[in-house]
Amino acid sequence: MKLSKTNIVLIVVLSVIVAAGVVVAVIMFRGNTEKVSEEAPVVEPEVDVDEEVETRFGFPVDDWKITNDTVRQGDYLGTILNRFGVPMSQVDKIARISDSVDYTRISVGRPYCVFSSPDDTTAIAKIFVYENSSLMFTVFDFRDSVEVFREYHDVDTVVCTASGRISSSLWNVLDSKGYDWDLAVGMSQVWAWTVDFYALQKDDWFKVIFEEYRVGGETVRIGKVLAGVFSHNGKEMWAIPFVNDSVVEFFDTCGMSNRKTFMKAPLKFTRISSRYTNSRMHPIHHVPKAHLAVDFSAPMGTPIYAASDGRITIRQYGNGAGNYVKIRHNSVYETVYMHLSKFGKYNVGDYVHQGDVIGYVGSTGWSTGSHLHYEVHENGKKINPLTFDPPTAEPVDSANMERFNREKRPWIDKISKIELEN
Repeated sequence: MKLSKTNIVLIVVLSVIVAAGVVVAVIMFRGNTEKVSEEAPVVEPEVDVDEEVETRFGFPVDDWKITNDTVRQGDYLGTILNRFGVPMSQVDKIARISDSVDYTRISVGRPYCVFSSPDDTTAIAKIFVYENSSLMFTVFDFRDSVEVFREYHDVDTVVCTASGRISSSLWNVLDSKGYDWDLAVGMSQVWAWTVDFYALQKDDWFKVIFEEYRVGGETVRIGKVLAGVFSHNGKEMWAIPFVNDSVVEFFDTCGMSNRKTFMKAPLKFTRISSRYTNSRMHPIHHVPKAHLAVDFSAPMGTPIYAASDGRITIRQYGNGAGNYVKIRHNSVYETVYMHLSKFGKYNVGDYVHQGDVIGYVGSTGWSTGSHLHYEVHENGKKINPLTFDPPTAEPVDSANMERFNREKRPWIDKISKIELEN
């Protein structure tokens, strides 16, 4: 059918009107959508966040009335528990529980904590916690039956460094910098064979890497000495850790062992009260006499170590020597340890290794105070233990030298970066 000119115009006009209507509709739809979006924002779902509950020894603080105190002179576990309303029948159960572990043993000055009901005006103990040490505590739970168990605080091990120059003694330097006595003990054990801690010189210096144990951000104990260097009499003594024959030992940068066949001193870091001399005034007889030994002043009960491997030949009481031990190390050397308060577990004929406890510091025999009288005999002659220079122990095995050279480098770099005061 042939359309007239008028009809064609009419169709074009209608098409334009329809297209315009579609465009307007789209614009209005988008406008309404944006309006709805503005008026009704999307609501994010709420997430419940649990509040952190404060605890002490694993128990919520808000649930309890807490009493803190320390063990006093004359206190026993039973008397403390009685003060906090625990009957003797339950205390007796604790004694029966203490089979392999004696839970009833407590020490003067140690803290304890009592948990009682919040509304209890008499503070009867429901839970009693005794702090055995800065790392360990014992829980006595009386809520149902009697339950006793030991726990350890969460401990963080932190690697630390220290350095210093000697002005008078190692301890004075460490103390002035706020370090614990245990760090001096640890250092004296690492360099026990190479550094004479009883003859340190002014301007000797050290750099050391060690571990600290921390609980709640506070240092509670010094851990192991990991590595370091000690300059003594102008000579640098390095201590590089290395696993040699499945044992961690310390070596210098060339792979020579820090360990000598004899220890410089057979007990932990202490002080010399009398040196090796051909003449000194005897403290008891008040006449000049030779003192061919070294006296180490130390607290009563301090452990005494075998200075080297050997066999015990004497373990007895002597009139002047008191309780004493003699060890034959080989055909040349013997050592003697006098005035012991008591002996170790080894008897005559037993073979002991360097570092084994053979006795404890005392004041038996001719003695005016607790100390160790220490002698070194070479071919039967008494020599000066402090100037005695024994041979070193075995170096790094040649088969392990490549690994040692590879592993020593990071330690040397870390130690070298420790700043040393001028």
